[in-house]
Amino acid sequence: MKFYKILILFLLLTLSLYSDITRDFPSYQYVFNELGVDESYIYDRDFQNFVRQNRQIYTKRFKNAVNRGALVIPTMRELMYEKDISPLFIYLSMVESAFKTTAKSTSAAGGLWQFMPTAGREQHLRIDSLIDERYDPIKSTRAAVDYLYKIRGGLDKWYLAAMAYNCGQGCMQRAVAKAGTTHLSILLDPRRNYLRAETRKYIKKILLFALIGENYLFKYNDNLGAMIYRFDNDRITSVRLHTAERLNQIASRLQINYFTLKKINMHLKQDYIPRNSNAMLNIPTSRLNMFYRVYGGQRYSRN
Repeated sequence: MKFYKILILFLLLTLSLYSDITRDFPSYQYVFNELGVDESYIYDRDFQNFVRQNRQIYTKRFKNAVNRGALVIPTMRELMYEKDISPLFIYLSMVESAFKTTAKSTSAAGGLWQFMPTAGREQHLRIDSLIDERYDPIKSTRAAVDYLYKIRGGLDKWYLAAMAYNCGQGCMQRAVAKAGTTHLSILLDPRRNYLRAETRKYIKKILLFALIGENYLFKYNDNLGAMIYRFDNDRITSVRLHTAERLNQIASRLQINYFTLKKINMHLKQDYIPRNSNAMLNIPTSRLNMFYRVYGGQRYSRN
């Protein structure tokens, strides 16, 4: 009898811990639905432990990433709406680069979406001594969305495509075939080792950032996710100049802080627009009318 009482208490405690997560993150139903994850995954013990152990540090990382993501975040989200892909994939980029347009890994992956040079070229990004479009927020986001659509084609679920972004489409196809299911709890079970630890953690990072970011939609006293939307009064527009000019000169003419302009034009490796290169220049959309006034006598085009 004593054993059963202890068992009942244990079960009640476990359910209480689970209910705390669902109460703290009512956004989970929306997040899981957007990415195709079964809602029952919120009760997965491994995921529950991950959330409890990491929610504080990930909340801090979320704030830091969003604070550096002005101009970039609304631009990326707009491009996702245009391509009819869930804007929650912005959290994949958050995991990849924390919205650092300068991000570069030790393995030479670069930019907001951390494309390797070979993968970048396969996605038709220009990478040479003058220009590296992996660091162009607009072109790299379009390339990433196209790539996600490509790998999802053989995987059926968006969360599988998100994991394949980390480990490759073939890796995910083999894991699903070996597991005999697409259920996340089984695929991520560390005892079965269908996927390497890095990929198992990768999707949990995306889900936790999304839970944090979207929670304000469902919890009246949680305004953290609204940070993502506070930059919506401005974003990035690409224009093309058919003349060589340095970024500091452009910044001065358009009355833009040089470091702001540089941050959204890291693809211009030499800090200037090469002559006859057809390179795109990114400017804040709020400076577009000024761009027309300043460069109205020259040839220009808007992407």
